Amino acid sequence: MFKQFKVTISIILLLLLLTVSLAAESRGVKVLKSLVVPGLAQIQDGRNYGYAMLSAEAGIISTLFYFNEEEDLRAQKYYEYAIKFAHIEPGKYDDQYFRNLSRYNSSGFEAGGYNSSIREEAMQLYPNDPIQQQLYIDEHCYPDEYSWNWDSLEHRRNYSKLRIQTRDLQNYGKLTMGVLIVNHIISGIDALRYTGKEINPQVYLDIKDNQPMLMINFQW
Repeated sequence: MFKQFKVTISIILLLLLLTVSLAAESRGVKVLKSLVVPGLAQIQDGRNYGYAMLSAEAGIISTLFYFNEEEDLRAQKYYEYAIKFAHIEPGKYDDQYFRNLSRYNSSGFEAGGYNSSIREEAMQLYPNDPIQQQLYIDEHCYPDEYSWNWDSLEHRRNYSKLRIQTRDLQNYGKLTMGVLIVNHIISGIDALRYTGKEINPQVYLDIKDNQPMLMINFQW
C-alpha cells in the first residue's frame, strides 16, 4: 500500500512540474492544478477555502505515513512473537503461512496440527486411494523447515490479536488512501465548477471485502 502511495506522489510531482511550466492559466490548467494539489488553484484565485483543502491534504498524507509505520511495527511484532512462542525459524514467509499460525496449534500431524488437517482432507478427497492421499499430503503439508508448535493456546490467541491489529491498520490505510483520492477529486470538481458550467457532484467512499470503493456521480 505504501509503495503505491509513493508512486502516486511521484506522479503528482511530475504533473505539478508540467502544470507550472504552462504559461496560460486556462480553465483546464486550473482544474489540473486542483487535481494534482488540492486547493492550489483555489488559493491562487483568492478562494480562501483552498487553504483548508491543502491542509487536509497534508493531514491525510501524514496519517498515511503513520498507518504505514504502525503496520510495519505490528507485523514485526507478531513475527518476533511467533519466533519466540511458536518456535518458527527466522526467515521470510507469505501471509498464508502467518494466517495458518493463528489457526493451528502446530504444523504437525497430531491433533490440532495443520498437517493433520491436510491428512484429513486427503482422506475425504480420496477415501479409497492411499496413493493419491499420500500425493496430496506431500504436496500440501509443511516440511520441517516450516514447522511450528505454540507453547500454549493463550500464546496463539495473543498472536491472533496482533494479526488482527495489523489487518485493521491495513484497512485504515486503504480508507485513508481513498480519502486522499476524494480530496483531489473534490478539489478538481470545485475548480471545474467555479471556472465554468455548474455541476452537482456526489462522492461516496466505502470499504467492501477489505477494498476501498470510490463512487462519483455528478450532473452537468
